[in-house]
Amino acid sequence: MFHPILKRKFEYFTNYFDAALKSEQTGRRNFAQSIVLYGQDSIAQYYLATEIARQLNCQKDGAYDCDCINCNWIRNNQHPAVLTISKNDNKPSDDTSSKVISIKQTLAINSSLVNTSDYYRVFIFCDSELEPPSEAQQKHLSEFEGLRFKFPQENWLPLPLNRDVLIEASANSLLKSIEEPPERTLFLFLTEDKEDIIETIISRSQCFYVPPASSYNNAGCDCEFLNSIFADYPAIKKVNVFNLVEQLESVMQEKGLKLEQVLDCMEFYLVEMIKRNINTGSAGSKVLIQKIKQDMLKLQHAKKQAQAYIKPQLVLGDLLFSFTE
Repeated sequence: MFHPILKRKFEYFTNYFDAALKSEQTGRRNFAQSIVLYGQDSIAQYYLATEIARQLNCQKDGAYDCDCINCNWIRNNQHPAVLTISKNDNKPSDDTSSKVISIKQTLAINSSLVNTSDYYRVFIFCDSELEPPSEAQQKHLSEFEGLRFKFPQENWLPLPLNRDVLIEASANSLLKSIEEPPERTLFLFLTEDKEDIIETIISRSQCFYVPPASSYNNAGCDCEFLNSIFADYPAIKKVNVFNLVEQLESVMQEKGLKLEQVLDCMEFYLVEMIKRNINTGSAGSKVLIQKIKQDMLKLQHAKKQAQAYIKPQLVLGDLLFSFTE
């Protein structure tokens, strides 16, 4: 059973996996051998992945407060069969790479799977940084303190995978292990956008969107300024887009926000809108949620435009026009 902290923040995800993990205990697997978690909140993704690994290896009933040796090992990030694979973690002694998950790392995983194991082997793939957390990140981490999960290293934070970190050669070397894994083996990939992982892995994986935790957004700022921008959503009119872009540019200048922060706030705002409507069950809510999910994909495209240094006015204009009916 997932910890109440995670159940409150990620109700749909935890309900699904609570049921799936119970089936696993009876010998009926209801989830894939490879899972991709995607979204803005890499910290939440890492904790969810670690909690799945804990339940799969629990020697008792999987209770969130279990104190069996496997659960304690995983909480301390010391379990021999639950490994974080990043550019900074679990590298072979002769691996000198520092910017990628190398093919030496993935070949070592393939070799390890030749041997049988008494444990449920879980490999958590992510990018990472070795820097003290910012004030906003520290605040976010404090939301999960009750889990008592430790990261692999001091001043370590998970980051989303991309193709520059999980390079094509390394990813392709995993394909056979993903397609035909030994029993009791799970691969988990943490990323921001499914397009940031090569298609050959995505096509072999079950993908789950993980929304940002309710009190956190990557922008680290108050998103109330979006209330006026989204006042007519989902029926934003094309004729109003120019004025909306001017409002956003004014807010960016007033608050000192970067384009990336504004886009993060937009994503957070839309996720909160989904949460407010997901349990109503009405036909209108279902249509709205589907519309929001489509628009969140457009947001990911806008973020890529921002990374390409396209002018904020053009990015915001294109995005808001794509939101119109």
